[in-house]
Amino acid sequence: MSLLDHFDFHAQTALPGLPFDALHADIRNRAREHDLPVVVDTAEEIQIETVYGNYSFQRQATETIAVIGASRADWLFTLKDSLSDTIAQLVPDVAAAIRWSDAQEQAGKLPPNFQFITIRAVTRVPGHFLRVEAEAEDLSHFTTDAIHFRLALPDPNLAHPEWPYLSESGQTIWPKGDASLHRPVYTVREMDAASGRLVFDIFEHEGGRATEWARTVTPGTRVGLTGPGGGGIPEAKALRIYADETGFPAVARILETLDTDARGQVILELTDPVSGDYPLPEHTGLTVERRAAGGDDLGDLAIAGLAAAPDHMVWLAAEKTAAQKLRAHFKSAGLNARDHYVSAYWTRPAPAEDHA
Repeated sequence: MSLLDHFDFHAQTALPGLPFDALHADIRNRAREHDLPVVVDTAEEIQIETVYGNYSFQRQATETIAVIGASRADWLFTLKDSLSDTIAQLVPDVAAAIRWSDAQEQAGKLPPNFQFITIRAVTRVPGHFLRVEAEAEDLSHFTTDAIHFRLALPDPNLAHPEWPYLSESGQTIWPKGDASLHRPVYTVREMDAASGRLVFDIFEHEGGRATEWARTVTPGTRVGLTGPGGGGIPEAKALRIYADETGFPAVARILETLDTDARGQVILELTDPVSGDYPLPEHTGLTVERRAAGGDDLGDLAIAGLAAAPDHMVWLAAEKTAAQKLRAHFKSAGLNARDHYVSAYWTRPAPAEDHA
């Protein structure tokens, strides 16, 4: 399968100093770990499929070549950035040597999946949430298949924020130091692509950088956004949903978008009793249970729910530990994680060491 024949957008780069055989083995392991289909696997090429497009790694004489194909320019860029991050974990020197074939024409520009949004209003929503209404430049790619995005928030004390740009090698250069951007992930709660209206909800927690930003931001402020990405509305007719407060907006979006004949259960974990007041649309086929945090975490509950209803899709958005526990269960039980959705929306800080 040639990427050039199947995708409208493509790019390639040499990976100097990275032996094909070593990369081939690592890519095969990563594909198995993340349940990504391997569509070509020979002594000369390994190609994997993702939701954004395909990666092909090829042996060409003494070099290793990476070729990427996607159906959209922003998805191609997402794949390039992801590969750079992966290679940087393996061999940083090789990542620094990446030179994408389409880099020169884009050097100095904003990344294709980056845009600016202008804040119009922030209001309170029951359950300790802040609802942010903004005007985006382009929402044409925000469909039910992609409902998540990242904000790019500069330090509010900076008079002149810095923004990412593409280097001459085609890689994203993000501001560093005092100019670094906070990039939390959120869910589109409401949107109107024609007008650019974008609405998202932020769960308030003390000390949270995004919380403090939303509490103090003034209408007319411009910040960055990257996306869309991350998963969309499930297509399953039978499903069990598990989420803590960080996932409530996504659950609300799912409930109002699911087909009327969908059925299942929603279990919401409350770290704060007030968060149970967050408004959720009603769906006649899904029951909603709110329970206080403590005891079995959402990972345990999801595993038990899967045993009771193995024909149901599991959708989980919670703290990293719960997500890891569920993924480990999929692997040990021989289940295909691609049939479900599991996402770590946040990570619990490590406990402070006692030096007394």
